[in-house]
Amino acid sequence: MNNTYNLGIFRSIIVKEDGTTRLHEYRNTMRPPRNVPYIVDNLWEWKRPKGYPNRRFSVFASPQQDLAKKSGKDGGTVYRVEFNGKYNLCQLKGYKDSKEHPECTTLPKLLLDKLGQDWIDDKLASKIEPGRLLIPKEGAGRLWIPCLTKKEVDSLFEEVEILKDIRDDIYNAITYWNDIVLIKKNEPVPDAEGELFFEAKEGYYLRIIE
Repeated sequence: MNNTYNLGIFRSIIVKEDGTTRLHEYRNTMRPPRNVPYIVDNLWEWKRPKGYPNRRFSVFASPQQDLAKKSGKDGGTVYRVEFNGKYNLCQLKGYKDSKEHPECTTLPKLLLDKLGQDWIDDKLASKIEPGRLLIPKEGAGRLWIPCLTKKEVDSLFEEVEILKDIRDDIYNAITYWNDIVLIKKNEPVPDAEGELFFEAKEGYYLRIIE
């Protein structure tokens, strides 16, 4: 394992000719996760602490060059990230990718267990309006929509009857952010393998590694 002197912020991507000279500007558009279930991403965003980067707007990176190479696209080149001003950077300690976090499986299972088999089978529908299917599912089922905001998730747990009683159980089960550490300016990357992600609203550069 490399020591902290060798750690940094690296990305492996396929860039255009100007990729190493131009400023990579902040993208103010949400991007659905590719490796994490939408429901899990929504629950993580629901409990995201104040001051931590939003995963939907973040750029993802690795603390070592070889890890960046493995996580990038085939044919990609590894570059060092250089910030162009203020940034908000954090690291998931102990996991190379958020898809490896146990909550990617435990949270959906817990939620379905709490909703119950009647909700899964839609047997509650006839109790609300005979012959009308999907009524209960239409409410709680919105939790599976990509990129819900913190406010939208909170509203669902406050307004959807079947979610009200399980709100605290689900919220208290979310521990993802306990494994996240914020990295302040000029602080070293603390973990040799953990996934990095950041919001850099003033942009960043990709520098060739000498």
